[in-house]
Amino acid sequence: MRTLFEFLFTRKHALIGFLLLKTIAVVINGMVQASAEVWAVGILALVVYGIIARFAQAGRAISIWAATLLMLYEAAGALLVAWAGLPDAPAAVLIGLAVAAYLITGALAVFASRRER
Repeated sequence: MRTLFEFLFTRKHALIGFLLLKTIAVVINGMVQASAEVWAVGILALVVYGIIARFAQAGRAISIWAATLLMLYEAAGALLVAWAGLPDAPAAVLIGLAVAAYLITGALAVFASRRER
C-alpha cells in the first residue's frame, strides 16, 4: 500500500492527476451547460493550469506554490459541491470527497517536493 501512495503522490503523478480531474470537470461542465462560453473558459483554464503544472514539474518555485494553491482551491470547490449535494445524492458526495481528498493530498505532495529538482 505504501508503494501505491509513493507512486500516486509524486510531484509528476499528482500534477497529472490534477490535470486529468480538471479535464473531466471541464468536459462535464461544458456538456451540462452546453454553451460556447463555458467551453472556452474551461479550455482556457485547462491550458493555464497545464502551463503552471509544466513549470511546477520543472521545479520552478512560484509554479509549485501556484499549483499547490490551485489544487487546494479545486479541492475546496469539490468539498462545497459535495456538501451541497448531501441531501440529494449521497453517491455524488462520496465522489466529491474522494476527489477533494486526492487533491489535498496531491497538493501536499507537490508542496513537499518543492526542494527537489
